[in-house]
Amino acid sequence: MRKLVISFALLLTLGGCAGAPSSLPTEVSRIAPLGAEDLKANLAAADATRDEGRYGEALEIYQQLLIDAPGAVRPQLGVGECLLAVGKAAEAKRIFQGLESNQELHAEALQGEGLAMMALGQNDIAAAALQRATAANPSLWRSLNALGDLADRRHAPAEAADLYAKAAAIKPDSAIVINNIGYSKLLSGDSEHAIESFRRALALDPKSETIENNLRLALAATGNYAEATRSVGRDRLSAVLNNVGFMAMQRGDHTAAEGYFARAMEASGSYASVTAKNIEQLKSEHPVSQ
Repeated sequence: MRKLVISFALLLTLGGCAGAPSSLPTEVSRIAPLGAEDLKANLAAADATRDEGRYGEALEIYQQLLIDAPGAVRPQLGVGECLLAVGKAAEAKRIFQGLESNQELHAEALQGEGLAMMALGQNDIAAAALQRATAANPSLWRSLNALGDLADRRHAPAEAADLYAKAAAIKPDSAIVINNIGYSKLLSGDSEHAIESFRRALALDPKSETIENNLRLALAATGNYAEATRSVGRDRLSAVLNNVGFMAMQRGDHTAAEGYFARAMEASGSYASVTAKNIEQLKSEHPVSQ
């Protein structure tokens, strides 16, 4: 697939940046330290809050736990995970690296470091950390999922499929993994099976714009442009029209591509410059409009 900007994407971690705090929450000191049971309960509450994607709230709980129990390592891991999720990969990496010597958290810390290095674009180092993580704990599905992504980036679809299958066996209800299986199939040209995967992923996470965008792309890749553009909100219309036009161009359907690019330019939005580049490429491949 040409290296033009389109909006299908992998989902690598437990969540995205939605709801990210503008700044880290301030710490509030307590007088009485928590007992072991309260510490365990509050840690479970923080983990659950993080897993729901409420990273700002989770950070507040983790930071309070670090005040109440300065030697606890689990809250440190939680802070690292939240920082990673809100796009502070460099800060997260430092936390994960500081936990790698801890026997209990060794594998999870390596996983966190690997995911952070991927976010920072250091894929070779990321792969090494993720492979060490899965060697230490084969049940780390996020590491397997990320290694699948790295295999796709190396254009190794068979390796990617094997890694995603292992991740799905551990986490069969993960919209993240199923989306990435669809992404891999779409990259390989298997649009029909990609559609099946994206529909499954969207059923698990109906609010995911990433998965919805990927499904629209896969539909467009089969020539089903009408369904690919159905019920698009005005705020996303220009991006969707651009992407459908791009997929039409990939299929050699130049007339349709020209029409969708024209509509994308009319809708304007942040994708105008991207669409303009796509129009230039379309004209270079198909100079005479039909």
